[in-house]
Amino acid sequence: MFGKDSGKLIAPAIIVILIGAAAGMGILPLIVMMLLLPVMAVMLSYRCGQISAAVVCAAAGTAGVLVLPGDALAGTLVWCGGCLAASCIPARKPVQVPVMWAAVCTVTWCVILITLMKLTGGQTVDGLARGICDLIDGHSQRDTILVNAYNLGLCRVDGADTVVPAMRTLGTVVLQEETRLQMLYSLRVTLEESLPTLLCDIVVYHTALTTLLCVLLPDWQRRRKGKEGLFPPPERWYMSRGVGRAVFSLLIGWLIAFLSNNGLMHYLGTLCSDVFRVAFMLQGICFLQWLGKRIGIRVVMRNIWSAVLVLLVPIIPILMGVFDQRRDARHLRPKKEEAGQE
Repeated sequence: MFGKDSGKLIAPAIIVILIGAAAGMGILPLIVMMLLLPVMAVMLSYRCGQISAAVVCAAAGTAGVLVLPGDALAGTLVWCGGCLAASCIPARKPVQVPVMWAAVCTVTWCVILITLMKLTGGQTVDGLARGICDLIDGHSQRDTILVNAYNLGLCRVDGADTVVPAMRTLGTVVLQEETRLQMLYSLRVTLEESLPTLLCDIVVYHTALTTLLCVLLPDWQRRRKGKEGLFPPPERWYMSRGVGRAVFSLLIGWLIAFLSNNGLMHYLGTLCSDVFRVAFMLQGICFLQWLGKRIGIRVVMRNIWSAVLVLLVPIIPILMGVFDQRRDARHLRPKKEEAGQE
């Protein structure tokens, strides 16, 4: 009834429906779907064809234009257009694939940050903190959100030891005006202190994770079908000596961010230290994948332990990455490179 290729229409149709449903639920669900757009686009391009990826990117862009604030128009168009281009434009060399995805993420985040700077008159952090608090204050469940923020340690209020537990036992949280304003002010102060580092972390980690998934997932599908992957398996990934030294030198960014009182220098230092952490964390995970494979641990368990370490104790894969980079424990570097270091 549906024909041989009808299965290729189901996946993009479902994703378009999900994007529409997210748009109907509000801004936050739509933003979550937009963040997942690169992975959806690249997988659809591989499995269902480039037209499917184009349809999904167009649907996401349309939803973003209709639902997101008008100030987000530039970021939405760059993001959706970049995802379409990176997933559909054929790369002459495999290395161009991660470069394209990293460029799409980086350019989009730059557009977003420039837009925020213009909207806030250069006071990005203060403007974001104020905007977030205004959104919370205008939400129908603002009192519940504030109490949850208090429970997470994001805000404080005088007399909370007696007030908050009493309000929680009533089923419906209702804050007094003075208490609500005090919690909002406290939350705003917390956001102003944490947003500079958080913004840098979001940019680097989102870019790295998106690029990684857009490289790994299509290759995983190729290998499942018995085809040769464009990239070697992750356990064979490594940085050359020169790249490793350059990335290791970025550790000075932590010192710059710690000592500098200048806002721009703090941002640059935090970005440098984030790149250092992500690069060596990735190399450490690759080393652990290689080690697990060598001692006979199944791939599912290797992936689980890698995810647990990254989420709970990220310092371990970072240290393992530094160790592997220094000692070449997997013996992956060309002999001529090692000989050149002696």
